[in-house]
Amino acid sequence: MKTLCNLKWLRFVLVVLFMGYYVGGTAFTHTHYFPTYTITHSHPYLPGADGLPHHNHSTAAFNTIEELTEMYIELMHYSFLGVMAWVLLSVFIQPYRNRTFVRSVRLCNLRDPPYVIMYQ
Repeated sequence: MKTLCNLKWLRFVLVVLFMGYYVGGTAFTHTHYFPTYTITHSHPYLPGADGLPHHNHSTAAFNTIEELTEMYIELMHYSFLGVMAWVLLSVFIQPYRNRTFVRSVRLCNLRDPPYVIMYQ
């Protein structure tokens, strides 16, 4: 059975996936203007000569974008709580290991600290 340590290629896949998501979210963000509302979202598209998107979405596509955005915003809070719970549990449920570091004093040439005797 393979463990996560043996799947070294997975870290490169995750980096490429994250970079694709990040670039797609920052480079391809655009807004569709309607008479009563506007919708801003991101996906790869070819801009026109004026730099604006010249494509249309169906009503079902806009509904899908809205549902995915709501799910993402709602799940973001729960994922943060899950990560915090995982960190706290990993800190407090680890097996207690009593490590005592003992150094050998026999090999050191130790002496008393200097002192002054004052006579009156």
